[in-house]
Amino acid sequence: MMWLKQLLRFIFFVLATSAALMLHAQPLTISGRVMDAETGESLAFVNIVINESRQGGATDIDGRFRFDAYQQVDYLKLTYVGYEPVLYHVKNKAKGLKIFMKKASYELGEVVILPGVNPAHRIINNVVNNRDLNNPEKMRSFSYTSYEKVIFTLDLDSLRMIDTMLLDTASLEIRRFIDRQDIFIAESVTERKFLYPERNRENVIATKVSGMKDPIFVFLVSQIQSTSFYKERLNIGRSEYINPVSRGSTSKYTFILEDTVYTARNDTVFIISFQPKPNTNFDGLKGMLYINTHNWAIQSVIAEPERDEGPFSIRIQQLYELVDEEQWFPVQLNTDIKIKAIGASVNEQMYSFVGVGKSYIRDIELNPELVRREFNNIEVDVDPNAHNRSEIYWNRYRADSLSDRDKQTYAFMDSVGKEVNFDRLAKTFETVMTGKIPVKFIDFDIDKFLRYNQYEGLYLGLGIHTNDRLSRRFKVGGFWGYSFNDMTSKYGGDISAILHRNSELELMAGYFYDVTESGGVSFFDEKTSFLRGEDFRDFLIRRMNMTERTFVALQFVGLRHFKWNIALRSDYKKSYPDYYYGQSVDGVAQLKNDFRFTELSLGFRFAFREKFLRTKRIKISLGTKYPVVKFQYTHGFEGMLYGEFQYDRFDVRITESFYVKYLGMTSIELRAGYIDGDLPYCNLYNGNGSYRVFTIYATNSFATMRMNEFLSNRYVALYFSHNFGQLLVRSRFFSPEIVLATNIAFGNLNNPSQHHNVSFKTMEKGYYESGLLLHGLLDLKFYKVGAGVFYRYGPYGYDTPADNFAYKVSIVFPIESVKRQ
Repeated sequence: MMWLKQLLRFIFFVLATSAALMLHAQPLTISGRVMDAETGESLAFVNIVINESRQGGATDIDGRFRFDAYQQVDYLKLTYVGYEPVLYHVKNKAKGLKIFMKKASYELGEVVILPGVNPAHRIINNVVNNRDLNNPEKMRSFSYTSYEKVIFTLDLDSLRMIDTMLLDTASLEIRRFIDRQDIFIAESVTERKFLYPERNRENVIATKVSGMKDPIFVFLVSQIQSTSFYKERLNIGRSEYINPVSRGSTSKYTFILEDTVYTARNDTVFIISFQPKPNTNFDGLKGMLYINTHNWAIQSVIAEPERDEGPFSIRIQQLYELVDEEQWFPVQLNTDIKIKAIGASVNEQMYSFVGVGKSYIRDIELNPELVRREFNNIEVDVDPNAHNRSEIYWNRYRADSLSDRDKQTYAFMDSVGKEVNFDRLAKTFETVMTGKIPVKFIDFDIDKFLRYNQYEGLYLGLGIHTNDRLSRRFKVGGFWGYSFNDMTSKYGGDISAILHRNSELELMAGYFYDVTESGGVSFFDEKTSFLRGEDFRDFLIRRMNMTERTFVALQFVGLRHFKWNIALRSDYKKSYPDYYYGQSVDGVAQLKNDFRFTELSLGFRFAFREKFLRTKRIKISLGTKYPVVKFQYTHGFEGMLYGEFQYDRFDVRITESFYVKYLGMTSIELRAGYIDGDLPYCNLYNGNGSYRVFTIYATNSFATMRMNEFLSNRYVALYFSHNFGQLLVRSRFFSPEIVLATNIAFGNLNNPSQHHNVSFKTMEKGYYESGLLLHGLLDLKFYKVGAGVFYRYGPYGYDTPADNFAYKVSIVFPIESVKRQ
């Protein structure tokens, strides 16, 4: 037995020695960056294996890699879909490696369909079944801090391929300029908190922009892509796409298992390419999915729209990590943007602007104790001191220190910004969003400059209000204008005071002498805009009343998602020429053509989970995916402040838009009104027609109904449209958005004999019309022009078929879609 004891001692000695050596062994750290050999672009998610083992890792979104090796490293094996494999021999240097990969000769689009069961489908179905488990936004709560960096420059790839000896002076100068610096750089730091199901708060605590102080459009870059790739539909650049990881996606997408790699945890990662199947027409994506078998989660993804259409090209990249061995969470987000509509022209050669946005997520906390009162409808809030942070403050959050190129961009653009006044240009964007032009402590109201309708003709005027630079509590303003058709001056003034900022409690009082539409409907929060299709109807209005109004109103936000308005007003209205209203006064019939109204109104706007972006100057709606409800109750007083009529009036408007998978966007608006009491024409309902044989299309109006054709004191109207987008017709040269629309209305009028010298109908039998619109026949980048036709039918259709048609020109501005998500 002695030999056995000696053998055991020897084995123990070997094991102990091996363990000691392992404990004291220093791993070899390998780090570097992988780039495209032709363009120098960083390659994300490249698989790297040491020698012939399973040990290694993958590059991050910036193409960087870093991992430790406990064995001798002879070479690294690099594989990446679409690129030739690389065998990189590691010699004396193991850190700061620069490895270049060449694109393979084949393209992702060359799809070969093989018989049998597609192994990628089983993997994708497992990911779909585990979406709720891996989606961070299905957790109870989370919080994190993100650092974002946005750079814009010129795409000079084609210019860099030319020998400098062959370039002319202008081309050489622009190449040297871009080689030294970029055109634009911006940074921001955001603290985000999330509470299930949809409570979200993002506080921008630091922002820095080359050449500017705090332009609002920089914060909208963060809205381009979602932080979660698990939603049924993905919103990228304000467009909706069917997620390849969604129910039924295997019948619409082609999935190919390109490669299989392994992680340090010995998990398997399946690399799967995806793109819409041939001969399918839907808004789909193409790219690569890296699926980790640990909970069947997305480890990383590269995606872009399958069709390169519109003024922008966008590609997104996302990298996820397992946090606390519990939850997959995004840690890096990249957004690549190519702006095709704008660029720099050099010797008749156009070079496009390209942008790269990078987000680095840190300080991730899973399921922190958050309470509802920490959240409100402000989703993105910019700290007033965000643009005054020191370099010491910035260096705490930057993922990497600023490069010499970044510093040069800041220095050059800051000096140019002062000369050109970039902040003034940035305010142009705010002007479009708010309808105001800020000049020092005065805001000029755009809607008071110019307008046109059939009654007034051309109107020219000026409207001003003080802004926050004078006082954040009080505002005073007024307007004056002149219209050339009715040859009348219009004027007015108002004053307001913010009583409580958090609840937006505001007290307002004012007076105006201006026109109002006869039989029109307006709600307290409505403002006209030349970008809103509904307001195109204003050009066609021909029956209006000169109105002298004095009012006082109280407006506030209360009962989450509600905005309230209480108003008392006194109106004196002159009727449209030749119109008279028959009224009994002390038993004597009288015909009157001027009227006095005293009204008390209570109204609200309800937008469930509507989100806003707020800076120190403005507040912008980011939209809501739920219906928006407007309601207004008005009581008229007889004998109070000279009021001549007593009545109750109820007005409601419900607007909803929703996406139907594979079919497009449905929009519905329901309007209704009821008046209990007899009133003159000016305060009833006129039908909301917008007819001309050939004219501009006004949404949510009756395209074939003549102006002032109908009159009601109670009505209900439904406006329905469905936009198929380019799902029905899509080709290289002809891809319009096809829209089907149907509008229906019913109405009634009490005592129609009281209205004299005016012709009208009533809508007891129901009014019907339907139409076809082709949006985007002409794409002018910043807006689209189309055409359409509507037909009137039913009880109020004309005997002559040609009289039932109305032909339309449609104009669609992309900014209209910003209001809703």
